[in-house]
Amino acid sequence: MLNKNKLKKLMKDKYIRSIRELSNKTRIPYSTLNRMMQGYDMHVSSVIELSKFFEVPMDALISKSYGIMSYTQDKEIYFDTTNIIEVTLEIMKETIYYNLLWS
Repeated sequence: MLNKNKLKKLMKDKYIRSIRELSNKTRIPYSTLNRMMQGYDMHVSSVIELSKFFEVPMDALISKSYGIMSYTQDKEIYFDTTNIIEVTLEIMKETIYYNLLWS
């Protein structure tokens, strides 16, 4: 879930007054940003674009009360989103390991 307060602060710091203006500057569809602000699931690509635009880590845009579940053939792994970069690397390692086992 999007950390709305953090996004609003980042917008204020860059003098962006509305979601529509943010949409124009980031080329993220207005409807996507609007749904994110309403608490709906986010597209990873949208989080990446916002992160690049505001020059902040992706995890700064994500509320910390959620995690990511990764599934392999024989197990499921839960990752806390406290540090999204570590989570991404861990999932990549698991995926590579799984693919090597089953290649």
